[in-house]
Amino acid sequence: MEIIEMLLDQMGILILIFARIVGMLLTAPIFSQNNIPTNVKLGFSLILAFILLPIMKVPANLQLDNFFELMLLGSKELLLGMMIGFICYLFFSVVYIAGHMIDMEVGFSMASVLNPMDENDEITLNANLIFTMAVLVFLSVNGHHTLIQALKQSFDIVPLGKLNINGMMIEKLISIFISIFIIAFKFSAPIVVAIFLTNVLLGILARTMPQMNVFVVGAPIKILLGIIVLFVVFPLYIGFFEYIFDTMFEHLWDFLHAIVKG
Repeated sequence: MEIIEMLLDQMGILILIFARIVGMLLTAPIFSQNNIPTNVKLGFSLILAFILLPIMKVPANLQLDNFFELMLLGSKELLLGMMIGFICYLFFSVVYIAGHMIDMEVGFSMASVLNPMDENDEITLNANLIFTMAVLVFLSVNGHHTLIQALKQSFDIVPLGKLNINGMMIEKLISIFISIFIIAFKFSAPIVVAIFLTNVLLGILARTMPQMNVFVVGAPIKILLGIIVLFVVFPLYIGFFEYIFDTMFEHLWDFLHAIVKG
């Protein structure tokens, strides 16, 4: 009975915690996949909210006197959770951008497979392969545990009901987008540079031997070279994935602190 009375007394706090967790699960990588049933996501969010409730630091000036205030604060917590998950999703999109750049150069951009993150979308072959590898590395280094821990620590950095949209948040989001494209270019650089040099060589051959059909000869050469370079650099990608995940959490901390400083 005491537990039930405590829950009834802190029902508003529980709803706010639940809203932020649900928001994160709606947009975070892996957790937001369509093949995870909605009931499972909601149940996991509710269990995690019950776990965090006893250790949550509630601001003294938090007002939950009426339904409208609760809905307003709940909407803000849902938005903050979605932003946390979205930032993590952006760094996973590095894999998509790099994979599309690789497939565009190699010649696989015409072929596509089902997107594991979105059943209504399709991605190219190398993007799917690299994404699968990224998920395995993320799980092997306990990135999903770190993501849940980051969600818990977000309550310490940004207390309940303290989300305020400001200019520093926008600047931080812009810097995150810039970092994503830079990392994606670095990720695909070995294959893109190799294919570029191949195109230069084929151009020279086309000028010196006009009778050679460059388009017929060049396509299989670029595919073969792309596959060879991809498998050569594949072991290096494991360490690069860890760098991406570390950068993701660093930007996430900076974004949360930007909310408070703004």
